[in-house]
Amino acid sequence: MTAPRARRATVLVTGASRGIGGQAALRLAAAGFDLVLWARTLEGLRQTQQRAAEFGAEVSIDAVDVSDAAQVAAGYAAIRWRSPLTGLVLNAGSGIWQQITEIDDAVWDQTLATNLRGAMLVLRQFLPELQRVPGGLIVGVLSDSAKYPFAGRGAYAASKAGLAALLEVARRETREAGVRVTALLPSRVDTSFQGSLESAGAGCRPGSLSVEDVAEVIGWLFELPAGVEVRELQLSALTSSFGPYQEVSS
Repeated sequence: MTAPRARRATVLVTGASRGIGGQAALRLAAAGFDLVLWARTLEGLRQTQQRAAEFGAEVSIDAVDVSDAAQVAAGYAAIRWRSPLTGLVLNAGSGIWQQITEIDDAVWDQTLATNLRGAMLVLRQFLPELQRVPGGLIVGVLSDSAKYPFAGRGAYAASKAGLAALLEVARRETREAGVRVTALLPSRVDTSFQGSLESAGAGCRPGSLSVEDVAEVIGWLFELPAGVEVRELQLSALTSSFGPYQEVSS
């Protein structure tokens, strides 16, 4: 992580209680950003808040289900801004692999609600604020599944491909305000994300990207000059694959 520097702006991170979101919050705090951290429950958020505050960041946390419009509106209203909003990290996500003929209605609805509807609700609520400061940045955490759908990932791939389209629409609608938009497409990441696993946790996906790897890239994106936009970034470990390409280095 980089050394702390002068506080300058606030970033909202969704799905920030653990995994990519939690680590991204720490990386951004170390880079000098204040934080608004959301997750469905406060469990985990408090620990992230405490660790981020050690870098001198002002950190507010709230239990917000991003798929619920009322909760998103209430969470936004509860924010006490200590510095201007400069970025959104749309990281909240869910997914369970099921064949199309076996997709459970609840799994389909939950995946689309969190991964796509949730991102839309956050964008709808925060874009007016984000456009107040030129050079704002939206980072949408997608997946290689958005570009290369796999069997068994119908709900997940559809939600991530939809999010990619939504991000492009956001870019077009905020271009005059100077908002930058990055679609971040990591391949396998060693997190507690379920996917095809019965249970998941640290170490369950050997050879894959670490959450620190992805967080470092997110932090780098926020440290770029305000006039530079990385529109899409594909990310994989050399010891893993990206989409159908088994370009694995031992």
